[in-house]
Amino acid sequence: IGKREFERLSKENPSFKSSIIDREQLKTFTVSTTHTRCNRCTNRCQLTISSFAGGGRFITGNRCEKGAGLPVSDTAELNLFQYKYKRLFDYEPLTEDKAPRGTIGIPRVLNIHENYPFWFTLLTELGFRVVLSPPSTKKIYEAGMDTIASDTICYPAKLVHGHIKWLINNGVKRIFYLSINYEMIEDETAGNHYNCPVVAMYPEVIAGNMDDALKDNDVEFFHPFLPYYEDKRMVDRLCEELRPLGVGKDEIKAAFDAARAEDAAFKEEIRKKAEEIIKTVEATGGHGIVLAGRPYHLDPEINHGIDKLIASFGFAVLTESSVAHLGKLVRPIRVLDQWMYHSRLYKAADFCAGRDDMDLVQLNSFGCGLDAVTADEVEELLSARNKLYTILKIDEGSNLGAARIRIRSLKAAIEAVSYT
Repeated sequence: IGKREFERLSKENPSFKSSIIDREQLKTFTVSTTHTRCNRCTNRCQLTISSFAGGGRFITGNRCEKGAGLPVSDTAELNLFQYKYKRLFDYEPLTEDKAPRGTIGIPRVLNIHENYPFWFTLLTELGFRVVLSPPSTKKIYEAGMDTIASDTICYPAKLVHGHIKWLINNGVKRIFYLSINYEMIEDETAGNHYNCPVVAMYPEVIAGNMDDALKDNDVEFFHPFLPYYEDKRMVDRLCEELRPLGVGKDEIKAAFDAARAEDAAFKEEIRKKAEEIIKTVEATGGHGIVLAGRPYHLDPEINHGIDKLIASFGFAVLTESSVAHLGKLVRPIRVLDQWMYHSRLYKAADFCAGRDDMDLVQLNSFGCGLDAVTADEVEELLSARNKLYTILKIDEGSNLGAARIRIRSLKAAIEAVSYT
């Protein structure tokens, strides 16, 4: 505070004393620095703690208020990111003695975050023991760095190499990672339902760039192009690809039906959970944030815990896939709407635009050219109804200082609007 303000406060309250140290204290001022890790969540941020002679301290390196020892809003039960990620991969594989067709590996990457319930159920019903690579880490990323073809590709794609290497290093002799040009048709009014080219074709990149590692370890790499969205053709193609493993058509048809049912049940469960959270937000007068992106943005190594950061500000956190069915998007829109995840994103934006208690934050993995289109369109859909648009660009770096400022600013703007 200034000198005049200090004098005024001192006059009004004789016991008032500035917290700024005086000249004599400055002569004996000391500070010591220690380093440790925060253990209040799985990020385990590396903290630098500066301790002062008077007993005060200042903490840097923390990605959220937990690391600074500050109180944090507890909205974990309203964080659908956490719920969905756990539910998505919470499947128990067969034991070796109950898997007559042996072990087959699936990398925890890209569109596996969308379709894992389907693939796990299909392969388990066929008698395979499914081995899923572990959650992404920097160590896994570094394990596959030497096979990455281009540094300009997005971080989620770079991680694929490390996950394949993990499966190889852990003795998996069959790896199942499919090329999927088209996702399921979720919106009949959209122009098409393509997958992102990187997502669709990356198994081909792995086959070309990691062929030495695969051959040297005698690994069979299954990466055919499959018509995932069309049941009859899908069954026929699976028969062609799995026939060498001794799998018959009747088995595949039964397993396929079970896989489709499980995939539908999973997605319906996530939508119902979102509706429960929305009802809680309405009942408590709270506010929700739809943290929108691609399915693989669920990966904590990719999103860097941004969902938890948003939740720490007292927001409920939803995914775009969980609320898209609630949007009433009027078409045609200004852009060519031919990517399935984009169509979902636009409908989620429309949902948020129509509600006072919901806002949207978009995650963008730096280097994603397609999101240059989505960013403009989502902003237009929101701003047309005077809603704020926030986009967070993320990549290998995990410093969330800028993201924290953006979310704090968004919260202040939301509160300012609610007061007027």
